[in-house]
Amino acid sequence: MKVVNFHALAELIQPEVKEMTHRDANINTLVVAIKRFSDTLDSMKKLDVENVLGNARISLTSGIVDLTIKAPRAEFSKIVRDVSEIGAELSEFPHIFPLATSIKLIMPDEDYEKVKEKLGHFMKGPLIHAAKLTLRMSPSAEMTSGIASYLTELLYRNGVNIYDAFLGYGDIIMVVDDRDGPQAYEILQREVNKQALKA
Repeated sequence: MKVVNFHALAELIQPEVKEMTHRDANINTLVVAIKRFSDTLDSMKKLDVENVLGNARISLTSGIVDLTIKAPRAEFSKIVRDVSEIGAELSEFPHIFPLATSIKLIMPDEDYEKVKEKLGHFMKGPLIHAAKLTLRMSPSAEMTSGIASYLTELLYRNGVNIYDAFLGYGDIIMVVDDRDGPQAYEILQREVNKQALKA
């Protein structure tokens, strides 16, 4: 922002500001706001992605079901309990993510019928056939701010639509369209390899 003429920028955005706020926008007020915003950009910590993914491990699992169960929050514990009861019968225990008005279950296709049989009365939400990318991050990357934004933006730039993303300190799970799974894996693996070579 150092090469931008704040006054010229203020004149440029003045009509948009007036339209958005339904008030006259004083040029000097806009200049001060732009200057303050510019100053915050200078002080913002930049994401250091140089070695964030260098030691990451990525796995791709296709044939995944992303199931949304719409239920009142009071029913969440019953749903988790019901899934736990059949856990030993499943090929892999599902990832369970409680949200504000629903629960997400990420599981292999082959387990869907067993879960449906057990939770049939709860099964009202959408079902997506997808692929799951799991990133296991190195301890040094776990607390790096902006890593999730970096990864999702990387996939977005390459045309991969992310259905769901679940972020933890050590693991990041992203659910993508089944057809996009191999491409997403290749993009992320290329980035991991590139960063590993720099280390």
